[in-house]
Parts: sequence; C-alpha cells; structure tokens
Amino acid sequence: MKSNKPYPLIADVKVQPNQRLLVWFRNGVKKLYDCTPILALPAFEPLRRDEALFQRARADKHGYAVIWNDEFDLAESEIWLGGRLVRETRSVDGITKGMKAAGTAKKKSKRPAVMKTGRKKPSA
Repeated sequence: MKSNKPYPLIADVKVQPNQRLLVWFRNGVKKLYDCTPILALPAFEPLRRDEALFQRARADKHGYAVIWNDEFDLAESEIWLGGRLVRETRSVDGITKGMKAAGTAKKKSKRPAVMKTGRKKPSA
C-alpha cells in the first residue's frame, strides 16, 4: 500500500566533488546524493557536460527540488529516496572538516558514557 505522506522539503544544497550534492532537509536530515546515474540520461546531458552549470545547483525556494535553471531540476522525493544519510564533522569555527556516511565504522570509546551530572549512564 502506498503512503500519501509528503517527503521532507529541501532547505539547502551544496555541490560536492564528483557530481554529488549535499542536501539539507527542513526536518534536519542531511543526505549525499550521487547525480552520476541521472546525468547519464539523455535529458540531463547538457548538465553533465557543463560543469559551471552543475555548480549552480540551489534549493527551490519552496523546498520541492534542487534546481539549476528553468530546464533542470531534481525532486525532493528522488533525493530523499536515493540519497545516503550523512553527518558532518565541523571544526570550532564552523568550517566542514569532513563527512562520514551513516553506518560507517566508528571506534568505540573505552571510557564509560557519563551524564552531565557526572554519574554513569545505566547500561542498556
């Protein structure tokens, strides 16, 4: 059964290397979308050939798409369904130092988790 629930709207977009887009949704989720499969389609050929045009990606003011110009856009549903969930690591001054895809291996700390009160968190 299909759901009629709308997809989250796009808040912002930043072009990344290798024809990818980092997209922030209004619900706080960030996704990395690889455009190479759609750019292989004949309809998107001009966007694939013109790097300067690809760099112009921006969020539609209503949040329903990433747009390049009046001819090229990518719906929020496509990015939501086809994008990879990411989190960013930021430095103190707010400059992005790197991204890690959700689900990547992360070393666990050997120190026990501590609540702000200084007491150990109960084990789950």
